[in-house]
Amino acid sequence: MRRKWTALLLVIGWIIVLLLGCDVPSITPTVSSSQSIVASSQSTQSTSQPTSKPTQQPTSQPASQPTQSTTVPSAPSADPIVICIDAGHQQSAIWDTEPNGPGSDVMKAKLSSGTQGVATNIPEYQLNLEVSLLLEAELISRGYQVVMIRRTNDCPLSNAERAQIANNSGADIFIRIHANGADTASVNGMLCCAPTKNNPFLAEQVIIESIRLSDIMTKTFCAATGANNQGIYSVDTMTGINWCQIPVTIVEMGYMSNPDEDRAMASPDYRQKMVTGIANGIDAYFTDT
Repeated sequence: MRRKWTALLLVIGWIIVLLLGCDVPSITPTVSSSQSIVASSQSTQSTSQPTSKPTQQPTSQPASQPTQSTTVPSAPSADPIVICIDAGHQQSAIWDTEPNGPGSDVMKAKLSSGTQGVATNIPEYQLNLEVSLLLEAELISRGYQVVMIRRTNDCPLSNAERAQIANNSGADIFIRIHANGADTASVNGMLCCAPTKNNPFLAEQVIIESIRLSDIMTKTFCAATGANNQGIYSVDTMTGINWCQIPVTIVEMGYMSNPDEDRAMASPDYRQKMVTGIANGIDAYFTDT
């Protein structure tokens, strides 16, 4: 009986649905729209990803590491030896006076203009400058650093001032270039002026080294030029020596009062020999220690 009533009710229900026009629900479950969007997004992302993994190192990195340099840096070079050169005198004398040495009561003219060639009429200050400039070039070519007291014939510096410039220049030695003169025309040769062992103005070591420098210089100069070696003239009255605090020598290259020597010192060939002899003396001074 109950089954008949149940069947009857189902039939009545279907008739009512048909009369009202409603959809019959499907038995198959559907996927929600929200879930479908997520699935679509995941699907899109998966298709945009590369099919294989990227390599661990970027393509811009070099394939191999650079090798370590095997170059050994060179040791820094030693400080160059500094030579101060004074081309003796200048065009105009300075007759004002200055102390002959630090604390001295003896006053001497600040600067004389020097002598002149009897055959060439070349003034000593001009000869001294031209040889000094050649010496500068020679010393630079040998690796020395050079300080020049003057480069023109207009240099109103006294002998004491020139020595003080040399003292403050950082120079190791002071070379003063001069030419000689005598009352007798036959006198010839070269010499170097140096302080005596009892010089009252100089430190003991400066005296010793000045004498050693002068002795070496006379030998190398005469070996290069063939000039007569007159040796060392020991003197304590030279203002340009007495104010020095570094080893110093005055190179008297030859006698402008001797016609032959005067003409020789005007010759380019002989000037180069003189320069070579002086430079060789400087070399020997720093190597024979």
